[in-house]
Parts: sequence; C-alpha cells; structure tokens
Amino acid sequence: MAGSFEEVRIMKNSISIFWRKRSDFYKIRLTKCLECGKVSFPSRTKCPYCGSKNVRIVEASGKGTLVNYTVSYYRTEDSDELQPRIIGLVKLDEGVIIPAEIVDVDPDSLRKGLRVEAVLRRLKSDDPFGLIYYGLKFSPVLK
Repeated sequence: MAGSFEEVRIMKNSISIFWRKRSDFYKIRLTKCLECGKVSFPSRTKCPYCGSKNVRIVEASGKGTLVNYTVSYYRTEDSDELQPRIIGLVKLDEGVIIPAEIVDVDPDSLRKGLRVEAVLRRLKSDDPFGLIYYGLKFSPVLK
C-alpha cells in the first residue's frame, strides 16, 4: 500500500510528511481507467495497462479475500511486540490484489479465501511517549 511500513520507518519524527500523506495511510486509493475499464493499485495519473491519462482515482471498499499469506517470526529491534507478523495478498472486491498485514487472527486459523476488511491500526510510534502513527491493516470480517 502507498502508506507502507517501510515509508513509516523512514519518516521517523516527520509529522508534517505523515500528515501530507495521510490519505495514503487511511484509504485505499485505486486508479480506474475510463478508456479500458481496468482498475489498478496504487493510484496513479496514467493507466498502467493502456497508457491512457483518462483515469479516475476511486476509493476501494476495503473488503476482499485473502489469496495467500506468510507468517513471519523475524524480529527487529522495533517489532518485538508484533510477533508473529502475518503478511498477506488480499484480492479487493474491486479486483486488484494488494499486499497487506493481517491482524486480529491466530496464524493457525488462517486460510486462503478468508474474507477480510481494512481496519485502522497502530503502525508504529516514535518512542513510548512520542507520536503514534496509524494506518490500514486487514482483519477477518466478523459475521
């Protein structure tokens, strides 16, 4: 996603950059081509399929299906509390597949085809008393 974990790590202590890019962290924005009709991610000013500049930026519903996933037990100095970390490929209802962190689920109960939805969650914080950065992750849809 445009508001990736790597971007947040790099933006250390940059409140203004995070604020300017907030729509990328709180919404899933897609490109819908008005020429060929295809939808792509991330949002851009030109269709990656046909090259047309006749595109519209649309907001995704935030719901989709888990296509595949991996469970990571790799630890870094600022991710101890996030173990294990589940990274999945989510096929949004709009048809595009995006990478995303999967939360609020036991790794043993994961399965391909699980319905998920975007939820606002903590991405990181500067320190125990510093700024907290939030962004989108995906969680199983509650029935």
